[in-house]
Amino acid sequence: MKLIACIFLLAFAVPAQAGQTESLGDTGRLFDGSGGAAVALPEIRFTPSRPPAAGPAAHGRTKQSGSDLFYFTPEEAAEGAERSGLEAVSDGRSGLFDADVPADVQTQLRADLAFIAGIQGREATPLHSRIFGAVSGDAYSSFFASRVKAIGMDDCGHSIAVACVKPYWNSSKLWLTQNYIRFSHPQVSRMMVVYHEARHTETAHGNWHHAVCPAPFKDADGKDVRSIWTGASLAGEPACDSTPLGSYGSSTIMLKNIQLKCTSCTEKVRMDAGLYADDQLGRVTDAEARRRIEEDFKE
Repeated sequence: MKLIACIFLLAFAVPAQAGQTESLGDTGRLFDGSGGAAVALPEIRFTPSRPPAAGPAAHGRTKQSGSDLFYFTPEEAAEGAERSGLEAVSDGRSGLFDADVPADVQTQLRADLAFIAGIQGREATPLHSRIFGAVSGDAYSSFFASRVKAIGMDDCGHSIAVACVKPYWNSSKLWLTQNYIRFSHPQVSRMMVVYHEARHTETAHGNWHHAVCPAPFKDADGKDVRSIWTGASLAGEPACDSTPLGSYGSSTIMLKNIQLKCTSCTEKVRMDAGLYADDQLGRVTDAEARRRIEEDFKE
């Protein structure tokens, strides 16, 4: 059974469920993080450059709900932990990009990585220093390059996927879909996608598998916690973290440091970084883990 740590992008309206229309509306619009604006999403007819991953889910296996971009089922989390000691299997290709990665996809990712490589900032917070090092393009580039050794194209198991890691097969390979370039999102949020997935390559830590969100899952105002991407309720979904160092925690820490410490960023970049950092922090549900992150941000 293949393990796929998927990132999902809602390409059409979620089937109507109680409470979802408030975030999505009836048009299937997706919030893009730019000061409350929303963009209309075109219809997608997705054709992967590789055949879809083998077979339907096995009997008794939790199906991916599409409630969020970042997703591990409980079974996939268990598989990741079991396989964490296995060596990565190379696919025998050379160079960063597989031959079937289209030029426009390569161009987009290279531009995004170049943006990150150009970041300059003040002294990092302690947790950021532990995970990434300094608030600098050199540190971020080193983090990514030391974890992601190859990039290929795949459907990542779903027509609305954006990217994924398959630790059971090659723990240092990132898979992209055409959806990575189909929509206009803040650049810093695309980098959150990539760095979230890069954290999932770390087999020494069980690929930092997700924790199951509590049910019910309420925010400080008593409202249901919903995905910033899809508007779907996250209660009971494997879409949270119980550690400050996992994929959600590390994304929060990276983005918050960009918001607070980046000296080369525009105000728009810092605003976007803060918006997504606050959203990701809401996924860290363990009280002590959340306290450590919040303490980390104090000047």
